[in-house]
Amino acid sequence: MTQPNDVVYKGHLLSATAVLDQDKYAATLVVREPSGARRASGLLGEFASATGAVRYAFAYGMAEIDHRQSARHSRQSHGTSIR
Repeated sequence: MTQPNDVVYKGHLLSATAVLDQDKYAATLVVREPSGARRASGLLGEFASATGAVRYAFAYGMAEIDHRQSARHSRQSHGTSIR
């Protein structure tokens, strides 16, 4: 059984999925950026519950977005332009 879930975070659409594989759930995440570009995480690990898998995927995606934004702001404040 697959359970898709979507959350919007800082303008990004995060789509987390928990897929049942025998007695564990695998987590995956797709992030759609405000520009429309998409990137997928691949498998993020195995979890005892679908809820745990989805929560982890969202936390992973939010941390990745925060990290990318932080890195972009850091480069911009040091005079480096991003194109």
